[in-house]
Amino acid sequence: MKQLRVRDAQAKDFVEILELTSAMRGQLAVWSPVYFRPRAGADAAHAQFLEFVIGSPDQQASVFVHEDTVVGFFRRANQPHHIWVDDLCLQDPKLWGGVAELLAGDLGSGRWVTCASTHDTERLDALSSAGATPISSYWSKLLDESPPDTDASQVAGVPNIPKQRPDGPAHTFGGVAFDPSIPGALAVSDDRGNYAIGSPSVEPPIYDPGGPTCVVDQIGGPDRGIALNLAQSEANGRGDAQLVVVSASDDEELRRVLEAKSFQLQVVLLARRGR
Repeated sequence: MKQLRVRDAQAKDFVEILELTSAMRGQLAVWSPVYFRPRAGADAAHAQFLEFVIGSPDQQASVFVHEDTVVGFFRRANQPHHIWVDDLCLQDPKLWGGVAELLAGDLGSGRWVTCASTHDTERLDALSSAGATPISSYWSKLLDESPPDTDASQVAGVPNIPKQRPDGPAHTFGGVAFDPSIPGALAVSDDRGNYAIGSPSVEPPIYDPGGPTCVVDQIGGPDRGIALNLAQSEANGRGDAQLVVVSASDDEELRRVLEAKSFQLQVVLLARRGR
C-alpha cells in the first residue's frame, strides 16, 4: 500500500480541494451553527480565493495524497511570528495521525500554528500526539441591544491604555497584537487601570455570525471582568454583532471571566516547532 504523502497543490487538484474545503465548512457549521455559519455564496467566494492561491507562485498550498488520491489540503500563510497552517482539511478523520506527522516534517524548522474546533477531537488528539501544544483559544458571544452595566464615567474621555503592557496571546487574526491607535480599533479603559484592545469592525469573508465582528486580544487591569464589560459596551455601541476574545490557554482567570459572562469556547490554536 502506498503511504500517505504531501506535495504541492496543482490545478488538476482543484475539484477535489473544493470538495474537501466545502465539506469541512459544513462540518464546522454543525459543530458551531453561529460562529461557523457559512456566509451566502461562501463556496463560490472561497473557490475564487483558492483558484488564486493554487495558481500563484507566491502562495503555498499543498495536498495530502494516499494511493494516488487527494485526501487532504492545507495552505501556508506567513504571519510575523509563525506560519499559519490554514484550511487544513481531510477526507477521512482516520488519517489525522499520519497527517500530523507529515506536517511536522514538511513545514521546516520554524514555528507553525493551526486552528481546530473544540469539537474536532480526532484532529486535536493527533496534533497533540505529534507535539503541537494548545497556546490560545477563541471565545465568542453574540451582542445584543442590552450591553452589560458600565459606569459612564469609566468610558468617558480618551482611553488611558498603558503603553507598557503584557504581550497579548498569539492568534491568527493578522498574527500580531492589535494596535489601539489604528483607525477603527477598539480601545477602552477606565480610571482604575482596566482596559481592552480589539480590532476594527470586520465582516468575516466566509462566515456570517449575523453582522460585523470585533476581535479582542488584550484585556488587562485589576478587574478584567470590568474590562470585558467595557469592550462589550463599546462593540455593541458601534454595531458589532459578535465579540470574539482571544485568551492564552493557561490564563485560568480570564477563562473563568469569559465563562461567567456566557462566552462560548470555539477554537483552539495549537503551535509546534518544525524539525
